[in-house]
Parts: sequence; structure tokens; C-alpha cells
Amino acid sequence: MSKSIATNSIYNFVLKVFRLIVPVLVGPYIQRLFDKQLYGAFNDASTWLDFALIFGVFGIYTYGIRELAGVRDDKEKTKKLYSSLFSIGIATNVIVLIAYTGVVWFSVESMSKMIYLVLGLKVFANIFMVEWLNEAVENYRFITIKTVIVRLIYVVGIFAFIHKPDDVVKYSVIIVLTDILNNLISFIYVSKRIPISFKDLEIKKHIVPLISILIISNVNLLYTQFDKMMLGQVVDKVSVTVYKTPQDITYMISNLLASIVMVAVPRLAYYNSNNKQAQYMELLNKSYKSFMLVVFPACVGIACLAPEIMWIYGDGKYDASIPVLIIFAIRTMESSVYTICANQVLYVKNQEKFLVRILLVGGILNVALNGLLIWMGLYTPVTAVSTTLIAEIVVMVIMFWFIRNRLGIDFHFFTRTNVKYILLALLFVPITWLIKQMGFGVIVNCVAIVPICIFVYFGALLLLKDETMLFLTKKVLGKFMTKLKK
Repeated sequence: MSKSIATNSIYNFVLKVFRLIVPVLVGPYIQRLFDKQLYGAFNDASTWLDFALIFGVFGIYTYGIRELAGVRDDKEKTKKLYSSLFSIGIATNVIVLIAYTGVVWFSVESMSKMIYLVLGLKVFANIFMVEWLNEAVENYRFITIKTVIVRLIYVVGIFAFIHKPDDVVKYSVIIVLTDILNNLISFIYVSKRIPISFKDLEIKKHIVPLISILIISNVNLLYTQFDKMMLGQVVDKVSVTVYKTPQDITYMISNLLASIVMVAVPRLAYYNSNNKQAQYMELLNKSYKSFMLVVFPACVGIACLAPEIMWIYGDGKYDASIPVLIIFAIRTMESSVYTICANQVLYVKNQEKFLVRILLVGGILNVALNGLLIWMGLYTPVTAVSTTLIAEIVVMVIMFWFIRNRLGIDFHFFTRTNVKYILLALLFVPITWLIKQMGFGVIVNCVAIVPICIFVYFGALLLLKDETMLFLTKKVLGKFMTKLKK
């Protein structure tokens, strides 16, 4: 276990920051440039492609990280696991690609068909998705460097070739090509170190647990994925963009923040599989506190700056997304806790069956509420995300009960520490309101509000001598000083 969790977190955080910067650069340019109807078709195609990719991935990514964490010290077992899961991935992705192409060819109107077909090649790119192995062995340095280079190529491609409102197909081609490049680099890198062998493959033993993960993915379709599908069918394609843009924005932020905890999953799985429960609980608590310390201010900040964020993205074309973004920011707080509970507790503890059941309950509730709204003629992007939030809160209540009462893990949401973080983050509301009253304009407001809120929040935590804040500060400064000495 030579690789430090702190070092991995820094690499992963840098990677997530870069992944955040790229959409911030490209997203507003694309949304301001593209025709609303064509971009709506692109987002609708992306929604259905995401549905197809779930079956292509077949749960291999998540399952592979957990399984390899327990055998990564054994080269032969690692090689056999990698070869077996890669072989399964070839079969699932080829089947999905054929099915997706057939459905698109015979059901999508000719004007949008090319967008759907080009994006469908992401399923082909997914055959070479082996990043799960790099994560399982905590090789975050390689992942970070490789992804930064590929994403830079992507940015250059966007600004070099996308100039017209109808360049949506070109945009789709660039996305697919960079996906293929990103996955091929990882595949070549991994395969040189762990050669694939198609002899003595273990296929059957992995199918049942993979199907379990696939069911979890399918159950998740009953939430935001179902919302987007229904909006595209019941309302219009533009409403998909109104919903999807705030979702993408909050997803970028939550994905960035998740870097703090997701790097700990392989280590937690290792501790759990080797019966090191004391180390498991210590790392779990540190991850949870560190995560919540940054989640609350980030989400409150997004909600406060929702009008400014949507102006930057759409220049007034998507003002209908402002209330959707506010609700998604609130939802991100809940989904962040879910990330901890699902990935670091339930999944590590092999509780996938329970997770499937409660996700199914919440998913059915969300579908029922959406159906009621459609029947009443009240189904909009705002009401769609609201029903999803309600359903997920029900899921979280059940999840916390199970973790505390069935697994015997002392895990709570309303802790004294979390209440402190929430109250300090809520100071952003009056700060934002006061600065906006000065009438400086969108850009100046953002430039002023963000650093002031950051200074107030983290300054208050240092003054209060918050244990987690002091720990993280010491870790970051320690790494920085070590680099300087070199």
C-alpha cells in the first residue's frame, strides 16, 4: 500500500478540476453557437446513448475496481480477472452497438439520424474502457496526465472546427474521436503491463454479480435518465436541454468533489476484504467529513449564482434552466451523501441486493410522481427534477436506517459537524444578495462573490479550529513544501 491516499486525492482532484475547466470553456461556446433545435436533438441522442452505454459497460467498471482491489497483489489472478472482464466487455458492447444502430436506423427521423449514429460510436470506444484497472491499482498519476492531454486535444478540436450553428455532427465526431483516443491509450498502457490472455477465462463466475450491478444501473434509469427521456417525448427536445444543462453543471461539480472520496474506494475494499475494520472505519469517517466540508459550500454557491451561471452558458437562451439549476444544487447535497453510502459502505460491504431494492422503490415512486404530473399537465423540467429529489430523499432515509441498524455502522447526516458546515455555507446567501444589489453586472458579481464566500467559509473554519479543515490544510501544505524542497 505504498501509494498515499492524500497523493491520490491530489492527482484525482487535479484531474477533476481540469475536467471541470474544459466544459466551462467549451459549454458556453457550444450552447451560444448551436441552433436550439439541433442542440436539443443532440442532447436527446446523448440521453438515449447513455441508456445504451449502461448495457455496454455491464457493470464492469464498478465491479472491476472492487474485485481487483482484493487480488491486485497476485499477478496471475489480476491477469485472469482483467482478461475475463475485458472479454465480457467486448461481447456486451458489440451486442449493444448492433442493437442501438438498428433502433436508430429504423426509428429516428432522417434530419437527426446522423447525430444519433455518430454518437453511437461511443459504444465502440467503450470496448477499450479499462480505466477501472488503473483506478483499482491507484494509478492516478497516469490517469491524470493522459486525460489532461486528450482533453486539451478535444478543446483545440472544438475551437478549430466548430464555427456554425449547424456543426452539431462535427461536434459529435470530435467527441467520439477523443473518447476512442482516451480509451485506446489506457488500453495499450494497461495491456503492456498486464497482457491479455484468452486462455482459461472465468466468465460464468462474474455474470451474476455483473447482472446485479447492471440492475442497479437500470434502476437508476428511473431517476434523471427517465426524466430526460419523458421530457423529450412529452414536452419537446428543447426541454431536454433545459433539464440537462443544469444537470451537467452540477454533475461536473459533484464529480470534482467526489475525487476526495472515490480514490478511497479501492483502499476501503482492501481493508474490508482483509478484515481490517478499524482502518476501514477511520478512513470512512475521514472521507465523509472531508467530502461534506466542500459539498455544502459548493452547492449553496451554485444556487446563489444560478442566474449568472446560466447567463454565462446561454446568454439568455436558457433562462428557464435557472430554477432547475437551483433544485439540482440542492439535490447534489443529497446525492453526495448517497455517493458515500453507496460506494464506500454498501458496495464495499457487498450489499448490492439491498441497494437494488431501495433504488427500485425510489425509482418507482419517481415514475409514479412523473406520471401524475403528466396526467395533470404539469410536467416540466422544474417539476421533473423536483419529483426526483423527493424520491431520492426517501431512498436516503431508508439507506441510513439500514446502515445504522443492520450493518451496525454509526453513520448520520445531521451531525454537529455537518450542521456547522451548512450554517457557514448559508452565509453565502446574504453575501451574494448584498453584492448583487451594487449592480456591477454578471462577470464582476462572480469575480467578487466567489473569492469573498471562499474566504469567509474557510476562514471561519480555521478560526473555529475545525478538525477536518486543519487536517486537510496540513496535508496540502505538507505536499506543497515537499515539492518545493525537491
